[in-house]
Amino acid sequence: DPFVPHGQSVTTRFQCPHCTLLLDPATVDNLALQAYQASDLLRLLAGHLATAVAPGLHDAVPAMLVHRRLDAAAVEKELFEIISRHAVGAAARTSGSLDSRRKQEVYLEARRPVVALQRELEREAEKLATLDKRDDRLGPGAVSAEWRSCRGRCDELREDLRAAQQNAAASIFATLNDESLGMGSDAGESEGLCIDLHGLHVAEAKAKFDELVVPVLPVLGRCVVVTGRGSHSKGGEAALREALVRHARHRALRCEVMQGNGGALEI
Repeated sequence: DPFVPHGQSVTTRFQCPHCTLLLDPATVDNLALQAYQASDLLRLLAGHLATAVAPGLHDAVPAMLVHRRLDAAAVEKELFEIISRHAVGAAARTSGSLDSRRKQEVYLEARRPVVALQRELEREAEKLATLDKRDDRLGPGAVSAEWRSCRGRCDELREDLRAAQQNAAASIFATLNDESLGMGSDAGESEGLCIDLHGLHVAEAKAKFDELVVPVLPVLGRCVVVTGRGSHSKGGEAALREALVRHARHRALRCEVMQGNGGALEI
């Protein structure tokens, strides 16, 4: 349950689907450990985690399985993402890193299809509002062919828009966390896991935070999250940073703006 009072931990409860008996945490942890040990791919990825990110981080995999309700496929996807987006050393983070202007260009370019679809959907929705839904010439209660066609087009555009928004978020996240471009370079020379969420919308950034940061914190202890300083936001406010601070603290995590870097959070 993600909606918990401030200061309380997030807990997932498991129960038997037949008798509805609640499973105690030790049983759930044991199930997760067995699932981890039975998966060659999970153990392989865990080994890469310890090498690429931090020693001992592979111990977080069973906890990630519990967090993902024992969905091994979901955990495999998250591990691939963590490993592929983590910069492995100070040199990789500093050479060729993206500056603020380039990050804004990445954001605008990735969002271009989203903006175009939003505008087209607005035009079609306005057109739909002007059409009569009924066409009595075709019989009582008959639906106008033009209205049906326009409504169908609006539905298609909504689906395309959702896909474009997901693609844009994935593109922004992948580009800003590409090792060759210097993942987390805004965070300085900090060691450990560093995730760049700059450029994502608040809901998208929260989802990435929950997927990639929350499950590994019990083992890793800390993580740096790059949010940006809000230089390109309306009014120059760091809306994403403040939203993530609230989100992290709502999950009972210690979250502070890094000293000397207003565009990064230490979790």
